Amino acid sequence: MIKHSAPTIGEEEIEAVTQVLRSGNLAQGTEVEAFERECAEFVGRRYGVAVSSGTAALHMALAALGVSSDSVVALPAYACSAIITAVCLQGGVAALCDVGPEGNLDLATLPDAYDVATVAHLFGAPAGLPSGTDVIEDIAQSLGGETGKATRVAVASFYATKLMTTGEGGMVLTDDAGIAEFVRDRRDYDNRDDFIPRYSYKLTDIQAAIGRAQLRKLPSYIERRREIADKYLDALGDLPMAMPAREGHVFFRFVVQTDEREPLRDHLQQCGIEAKQPVFQPTHRYFSDKPSNGHVRLRGSYPGAEVAHERGLSLPIYPSLLERDVSHVIDSVRRFF
Repeated sequence: MIKHSAPTIGEEEIEAVTQVLRSGNLAQGTEVEAFERECAEFVGRRYGVAVSSGTAALHMALAALGVSSDSVVALPAYACSAIITAVCLQGGVAALCDVGPEGNLDLATLPDAYDVATVAHLFGAPAGLPSGTDVIEDIAQSLGGETGKATRVAVASFYATKLMTTGEGGMVLTDDAGIAEFVRDRRDYDNRDDFIPRYSYKLTDIQAAIGRAQLRKLPSYIERRREIADKYLDALGDLPMAMPAREGHVFFRFVVQTDEREPLRDHLQQCGIEAKQPVFQPTHRYFSDKPSNGHVRLRGSYPGAEVAHERGLSLPIYPSLLERDVSHVIDSVRRFF
């Protein structure tokens, strides 16, 4: 079976983890500090603060921007539920917005009044950013592209199947020293003279060692993803499917849209290929029977999110995908049509 997604791990990561294990310093330490510096430099920000997950990074970014029970956070309805979870953790209200044809937040559907917007660059395609308000750029799916530089704060995720991995982990990236210091303070609750709510959000040196090795490889990973995407685009572009655009894309996912999504997925499964819906379900569907939920504000219908959900299928794309597997995916999709 050709997997839909998989981490790409080599001897460099194994050796890096081995060195940390031999050192006896396993928790947050010098490896984390080095990873923070290197990741911030890579993205083009002054500060990086490592945390335990992408959700934790979103939570800390919202907290650093002052989100509270009176705050409205605009975010796309077609996205991972972690973006709503972070708003709920901080006590704000999530105002769900529709998405455009490419799956990214449709700026025309933003509410008239909101305090912060969270914008994900879905599947690796750069999204438009609202102006005149605080924006959290979620670069979990676009790290390694040109995103993450244009807002007060950006967040990354290093889950196992993201563009690069630490197993679990995340990063808050900013040029604002106050935001960086806030997150450093809140990610660890111990050995403090005062008490305010703080969290067990630290990354370990074991994870950071993996991350440092992965970060060095990320440009080559992106190059390989784009190579595979070019093969798909060239070989499948004449078929009755909507294809992703090349411009600025890092191809965390290669998502096609077709009215025959389910039959195509079943056909690929029979061919030994795992293809998936790229988002489990639009977030507004979680709350369609709970219109009075205190943490979520539904705003009419979400036709863009519904179309993306009903028609989107993600084909395998990751750096360790073999050439023969790429060819098999192409041949199998063409045979279906």
